[in-house]
Amino acid sequence: MNSGSLRVAASGLVAMIFTACASVTVKEVDASQNQKPKAAPKTFYVVPFSTAGANIKEHPMREHPGQLASETQRLLADYLVAEISKTLGPAKLVSSPAAAGRNGWLVTGDITRVNEGSRVLRMAIGLGAGGTKLETKTRVTNLPASNPPFLGFSTTGGSGAEPGAATNPIPFSSAPTALLAAKTGITDDAARTSRMITAAIADYQVQRGWLAADKVKKPKTGAPGQ
Repeated sequence: MNSGSLRVAASGLVAMIFTACASVTVKEVDASQNQKPKAAPKTFYVVPFSTAGANIKEHPMREHPGQLASETQRLLADYLVAEISKTLGPAKLVSSPAAAGRNGWLVTGDITRVNEGSRVLRMAIGLGAGGTKLETKTRVTNLPASNPPFLGFSTTGGSGAEPGAATNPIPFSSAPTALLAAKTGITDDAARTSRMITAAIADYQVQRGWLAADKVKKPKTGAPGQ
């Protein structure tokens, strides 16, 4: 195999490492009987997750100090609306539960932890150094909003323990590893978290026969085989 082929193969292996290590899992699922819906909704309403009381850790050299909480809130809301709309049905972003109307499912929650990490450390060293972290709690309510939630769960995830340029054991992979690490961050965490929140809501529907299992992703729970 020539050097060009080796570089291509190494890049592919690095990408596989990033995919495997950077992940979000769903935990503490509570599908209570409170106001249990009788059918899948026609519309989903998403309220930006609260950041009150969240454990927020910004990088000291970030470009816009003091904005990490609001940036993460906006990113997660936008990704979640897009992911639900693509996967489950029409979703709308609303400012509060009161703005959601009386029919459909309301998705609310809390961002409980955000750690921005260090992009430089992720690029150079990795293996957890400079890693990001995003944790949330989600509640799903069958409207009207005065009803108690019928589904709740938490998510946790981040950039994981993928290697950096100096610690990747794959030959010729330092440059591609650093480039991939440069692209990881809270934006990616918000996107992955939105996919897992959507997957958990989809799984609730699958278990009740409202949605075909082969049409949606199954949420990662950290169980063996996942």
